[in-house]
Amino acid sequence: MSIRLGGACLAVIVGLMAAVSSASAGDKINAEVLNFSDQDRWVQVTDMICNEVLYKDKLGAQTKLPVSLCTDDTGHAKLQFYIRIGCTKNQTIIKKDIVEGQTVSF
Repeated sequence: MSIRLGGACLAVIVGLMAAVSSASAGDKINAEVLNFSDQDRWVQVTDMICNEVLYKDKLGAQTKLPVSLCTDDTGHAKLQFYIRIGCTKNQTIIKKDIVEGQTVSF
């Protein structure tokens, strides 16, 4: 059994599929990263959805850093913080389900 679609129907279906896929993975949201500490900290901030290093340096105490993050198919972002604390006490923190406008502290 075969189904025949007219050119107009096919164009509508393709357009709907493109709209759905553009609203999923790959969209960007804006958020802020906050060093809530009273001390400067060396940190590497990585976007886990796009697998992209966003920042890799010292971030001042109580400093906010604006970031643009890729989202997954649910519209949420995911960050990894790699924090240097001396020679042997490094720490990795994963923050999930980040939404537009959120401040994410480490």
